[in-house]
Amino acid sequence: MKTSSTRPAGSARCPRCGCAFDCGMRTGPGQCWCRELPPLPAERLDPASPCLCPGCLAAELARVAQGGAGAGPV
Repeated sequence: MKTSSTRPAGSARCPRCGCAFDCGMRTGPGQCWCRELPPLPAERLDPASPCLCPGCLAAELARVAQGGAGAGPV
């Protein structure tokens, strides 16, 4: 995904809802807000997929905690 010249370098777009959000991993490894959350299980991850926004990641974590299948790998 390319960043637009009108968006900051850390700006990203969620592949689930389309929301723009700040992704700290784009500015420096280990600097993102998501590192404060529990990790998703490996089977829920798709290395080729961009990051989820805070709301979608929280919803995915809740589905995992409830044992739900959810929307698939992220």
